[in-house]
Amino acid sequence: MPRRTSKPSPEAHQINESTGIDRLYKRRGVRKISFWYKYPDGRTETLTTAPRTDRHAIATAERSAKRKALDIQAGQILAGSVADMIDRFRTDVAPTHFRDQSAEGLSVRTGAYERLTKFFGRMSPSALETFHGYQYLDTRAKAGAPIGANKDMALMQTICNYAVRWGVIKANPFVGMMLNKAEKDVRTVERAQVVRFYLWALRQEQAYRTMGLAAMFCYLTGFRAAEVRPFHLSGITDDGVKVVGAKRKKGEAETVKLRSWSTRLRVVVERAKRDRKVDSLFLFPNRRGQPYSKSGWGSVWQDAMYAYIGARDPAIAKEFEVKKMREAAQRIGRRVNNPVRGGIELHLTDHAEYFSMLDIRPAAITAKLESRDADAYDFAAHANPGTTHRHYDRRKVKKASATE
Repeated sequence: MPRRTSKPSPEAHQINESTGIDRLYKRRGVRKISFWYKYPDGRTETLTTAPRTDRHAIATAERSAKRKALDIQAGQILAGSVADMIDRFRTDVAPTHFRDQSAEGLSVRTGAYERLTKFFGRMSPSALETFHGYQYLDTRAKAGAPIGANKDMALMQTICNYAVRWGVIKANPFVGMMLNKAEKDVRTVERAQVVRFYLWALRQEQAYRTMGLAAMFCYLTGFRAAEVRPFHLSGITDDGVKVVGAKRKKGEAETVKLRSWSTRLRVVVERAKRDRKVDSLFLFPNRRGQPYSKSGWGSVWQDAMYAYIGARDPAIAKEFEVKKMREAAQRIGRRVNNPVRGGIELHLTDHAEYFSMLDIRPAAITAKLESRDADAYDFAAHANPGTTHRHYDRRKVKKASATE
């Protein structure tokens, strides 16, 4: 037999095989096995891969690819289906219907679209009934998200309003539904808690220092977390710090919040501007000089709280170590396509010293109300003062003088 003098062409090894799942194929490459999916519109996507010589990895990759393919098919958009109706709203209406077109807002709505499509997608719009909405509310409530289910159904109700306008359905089946109820988990934060965290953070590395400075800035100004996180240096003026309100309904005029200078506010702002490792146009930047994303901020905040509380509570310090080890294992698992299963129970948020950025604004507004400051309602900046009392007044004692 003559000796081979050249390698076979790569194309000779690119053999596609059926997997038993519609539109999912197995490709035998030179060095690896790939499982890829072909969408109805002709697009293709590689779902999983494994080394050609590792039988266990190939079997694991095949199982994972089949699950992903079935998930894709369960949520695929069929012509004339509810999924098609949701996609039409998402593509044609949402870009102008919702005021918030930020990456964060789009991400939140994308998750809702996917959940609604997975549940209602294959149905015919004309088959939608009110009890289907209650089934969705119950299912999500059992999964631990009763209030999230309410928000999803509010979006679905809006989509159905447009479907009536398009002539796809005759009436909106989800109007007037009884929504899920859940006990309010209200955390009351005292000024001293914010100050202790702020003073501790000043002695820490840059990321944790930024969290402490932002916490104190939030308390002094009463700005929302979504206004503090991307705060631009152009908001620092001779009169004080100002920001455009991040929360308003579509069609409402912008509200500019101005906080006049106080000694402590000046100190916090100056500390945030100096001793930074990167130049930035933002007051609380990440290590690249850009504003933190919501998830990035949440991750650093949680780590900072672990370090802060763990310095005095060994149980929390131990929990932090276990959490970091698990996260490292998850990163390795993703690289080798062998994800870590199961979860660990975390107790950080149950600790008396824990608070989040979302807890600081109510604490600041409560402090203004307790002091009976004349500008308390301007400080809260709500269009309706009733909102201030319903959601932000955390006073445990309502003090008043006698009538006479």
